[in-house]
Amino acid sequence: MTAQHDGRPVTVMVVDDHPMWRDAVARDLAEAGFDVVATAGDGPQAVRRAKAAGPDVLVLDLNLPGLPGVEVCKEVLADRPELRVLVLSASGEHADVLEAVKSGATGYLLKSASTEELLDAVGRTAAGDPVFTPGLAGLVLGEYRRLAGEPTP
Repeated sequence: MTAQHDGRPVTVMVVDDHPMWRDAVARDLAEAGFDVVATAGDGPQAVRRAKAAGPDVLVLDLNLPGLPGVEVCKEVLADRPELRVLVLSASGEHADVLEAVKSGATGYLLKSASTEELLDAVGRTAAGDPVFTPGLAGLVLGEYRRLAGEPTP
C-alpha cells in the first residue's frame, strides 16, 4: 500500500469526538506516510476545517456533537464532490451503514479494525475504491439491488 495520490502524499482529515482516539488515528496515518492536514472534534468544526483544508480523504466518525456525521458528509461533499469519505464508526448497525452510504460515504470501517486494516482502507479509499468492513459490503449490495428492484439471491 502506498500513501501516494498523483505522486504526492495522500492528505487526510480525521474527525472524532474522542481526543485520544482521534490523535491515535492521526498519528498512525502520519507514521504510515499520509499527510494529516486537519482534525476536528465536532460536526460544525469538521465541516469548516474540511472545506478549508481540502483533504483527499475524510476519516469520519458518525456520532459527533453539534452535527451528526452523515450531515457532515453531505455538507462537505456538496462543497467538494471529489472528496472521499471513509466512515470509522463503533456502530455496525445496518441503518447507520446505509445512511452513511446514502449521504455519500465511499467506505465504512468498524472501530474494531486493526491499524493495518485502517491504513489499507484509507489508501484504497483515496484511490477511489469502496471499502467496507467484511459483512457490510453484502448489506450495501443487497440494499442497492432491492432499490433497483432486482431480486436478491
